[in-house]
Amino acid sequence: MPLDEHEKRAILAWIAHVADTIPLVLETTRDRRSAALQAFARDLTALAPQIALDHVSRETDDLPGFFLGHGWIWHAIPAGAEFRPFLEILAVLGEQSTLTEKAMGSRGVRLNPHVPSELMELLQNLQTPQELEVFTTPQCPHCAHMLLELVPAPFVASSLVIRVIDAALFPERAKEAGIRSVPTVLFGKDFRWTGRVDITHIFEVVCRKDHTGLSSAAAIRLLKEGKAPELARLILASPTTWTDFAAVLTHPDWSVRLGALVVLEELSEKDPKKAGEYLPPLWEKMEALPPAVQGDVIYATGIVGDASWKARVLQWAQQNAHDPELVEAAEETLKKLQAYPCR
Repeated sequence: MPLDEHEKRAILAWIAHVADTIPLVLETTRDRRSAALQAFARDLTALAPQIALDHVSRETDDLPGFFLGHGWIWHAIPAGAEFRPFLEILAVLGEQSTLTEKAMGSRGVRLNPHVPSELMELLQNLQTPQELEVFTTPQCPHCAHMLLELVPAPFVASSLVIRVIDAALFPERAKEAGIRSVPTVLFGKDFRWTGRVDITHIFEVVCRKDHTGLSSAAAIRLLKEGKAPELARLILASPTTWTDFAAVLTHPDWSVRLGALVVLEELSEKDPKKAGEYLPPLWEKMEALPPAVQGDVIYATGIVGDASWKARVLQWAQQNAHDPELVEAAEETLKKLQAYPCR
């Protein structure tokens, strides 16, 4: 697809502010769409001689793509919403590739000052290699916003790779990934974010250390996004309990507590011992909780507790004998606990 007049003008305006040599790698494969990416690269470099193109041809069936430094891979012919973010990445790449270590310390990467401090801290703490897949289309107005926000991330976190896939150009890949709308960001098999998303929420998951839990705020956001199963998988994969999860289970918002109970049910099914470890912190908070939240703690006790909790539930029921609904909740929980003499 040849560059249109708008794109040509954008490139000419862009190169007026770019003085550095910019390395760009194009990897073509046996995929029939390689020719289109090669044609785009030819038109781009003809207008922007600062771009030093390295063309690598591989005899594989992999998707062809552009490699922008260590952190960005574009399986796309940048156009429409994808065009400006692509140029922004090239500009940062060109600047970074020519900075000496001393200059890096004094100037920093051009876009870093625009990264919110909370996000900067998350990215700087990322140690293990991670990859995000971002599905876009040139016609998607929200895709540009998402990509522009993501631009500096791999330049801050050297172990992060972001792979952009044009769902219109590679529909088979989008279908395989279950993409129904764009932008969609995938992180492994368990996490996906669709539409306008605060990227800090994404990186709270991506940058989480394997041995630590999410903050209660991050877990609550996942539940509000309908990601209870994904949250359960994160907790199951963690070698330790999450100290902040009790705050999620006792959150004032009923919908959050409901999501947390769904997570607890999943934990109880997959790892009853780990699930049971969340009960003592809940009961430590019990007296200070509103009645409705206390009722949910009783329900949670029925999900993950065993017969050893009967006496405590019975005592609580006696203290709340004036509330028929709470007494009924306690009676149901006691029946469940009777069925589990030991977990």
